[in-house]
Amino acid sequence: MGLNYIINCTHCGSQTIYKTTLPGSGAKVDSSRIYSNIDTECAIRCPKCRSRLNNTASEFFSQVEIEMVG
Repeated sequence: MGLNYIINCTHCGSQTIYKTTLPGSGAKVDSSRIYSNIDTECAIRCPKCRSRLNNTASEFFSQVEIEMVG
């Protein structure tokens, strides 16, 4: 049970999946509905090319999917 954060970097084209151990149901959800406020002051970076993913909240939501797994 948990959440998978699927990062699809538009800069280098890589896809990375981060797995967490939080309760979930197995359905993909709209990340903008879960986290409506993304911090744009602290950089969230692509683990492959280190490109910044959160210059704006909309840029972040276009590159990151959140999948609940059970």
